Amino acid sequence: MTHVSTKSAGALTLLAAVALSACAPHQAGGPPGGAGGFSIPVSAQPMKRGPIEQTFTVNATVAPLQHAVLSSVVSGTVLTVNGQIGQRVSKGDLLVKIDDSTLQAQLSQNDALLVAAQAHYASAQANASGTMSSANAGLTSARSAAETADATLRRDIALLKQGYVSQQAVDQQQAATAAADAALRSAEVQATNSSLSGSGSSALADLRNAKAAVTSASAASALIQAQIAQTNVRAPFDGIIVSRGVDPGTLAAPGSPLMVVDQLDPVYVNAGISGDQLKYVRGGTPVTITVGSVPGRAWHGSVEYFNLSAEPGTVTYMARMKLANHDLKLRGGMVAQAAVVQDRKANALLAPTASVYQTDEGYAMFIIADGKAAVVPVELGLQNDQWTEVTGKGLAPNVQAILNHAATLQPGTPVQALPAGGGPPGGGPPGGGPPGAKPKGTATPKAGQH
Repeated sequence: MTHVSTKSAGALTLLAAVALSACAPHQAGGPPGGAGGFSIPVSAQPMKRGPIEQTFTVNATVAPLQHAVLSSVVSGTVLTVNGQIGQRVSKGDLLVKIDDSTLQAQLSQNDALLVAAQAHYASAQANASGTMSSANAGLTSARSAAETADATLRRDIALLKQGYVSQQAVDQQQAATAAADAALRSAEVQATNSSLSGSGSSALADLRNAKAAVTSASAASALIQAQIAQTNVRAPFDGIIVSRGVDPGTLAAPGSPLMVVDQLDPVYVNAGISGDQLKYVRGGTPVTITVGSVPGRAWHGSVEYFNLSAEPGTVTYMARMKLANHDLKLRGGMVAQAAVVQDRKANALLAPTASVYQTDEGYAMFIIADGKAAVVPVELGLQNDQWTEVTGKGLAPNVQAILNHAATLQPGTPVQALPAGGGPPGGGPPGGGPPGAKPKGTATPKAGQH
């Protein structure tokens, strides 16, 4: 004799009640079905007409817009280091200060030499100016004397013709006029030699030497000032400190790295495009970027630069997108996925991608027709994760497409669409179909589909 426990008996009773309830016809007012029979609840979504984009996805990496390794140009002890890794900096911020005391002493010495050279130049200018002024005064006096002598000679010649002066007086005036003309020519030569463009004056030679000394001393001071400025290592742009290589007291040498600063707003995203994808990519091609470590977030941009030569040792071509990154969620070195728009249509008949599955004969989908499940063979066009362009008999906007149907669903089975947000019907596995159907995720797109 077999004994059944109270709990086992209760379970059997409950199972029998559920089975009878499923088999019993529904009363008036129950869910639609064949002659008031039981209808299987299914998840469904209406088809629609609208735009669709088909994309392909490639791996990508996030890179800073600018990357600067700040190095020392001069030798000296590091006095201060401002900032730690991860801190924001602004263009011009002082990050590292190197001891400049030796350079400051050299600058003071050079400034003193410059002052002395400038004083000597001023003295030479005054001397040359005096020499030139004296020569110009002599030239003016000689020119006046020559003009007076010429006028007197002309007057005496006229008076000789009238008998008022003797021939001897005219001859004497001619000699005086010739002497005045000779004195004028001599004064002109002296004035020319004393001008700034002359080459024979010692005063002018001294002036040129003094000016050269001022120029040399000024250049030496400017050089020291430039070296002092190089002891102040500043941020070259707004960015983030990503590496700090020194602390106060470190001896910095030319070329030794001090800090690394990256500009991460905006950032570049670099994606490798294979040879068979080249026909879909050009400058301006839309791209959607996602990062696995930042779930639920997508960045939209377009190809800004596209390399015409493959990366060394590969057959991929670099496509570069620039993305705004105000909250710094994108960080240098992150691995990303770039979904590149391959094709698009503006007015296609669209079915939810989850409603399409593959069979040995091709693609098909379940729809609700007159309260029953119906199988429709379909041809596929463009497709993405959410929607698939389809053509088939009886398909039109607002036709209910059954999603994630159970493998036991058969054509002609009475069905009822669950409210929006309802769970999968009957606990069946998602992506199912009639016996022998392959899940949509294993589909191989038609030629030209990716």
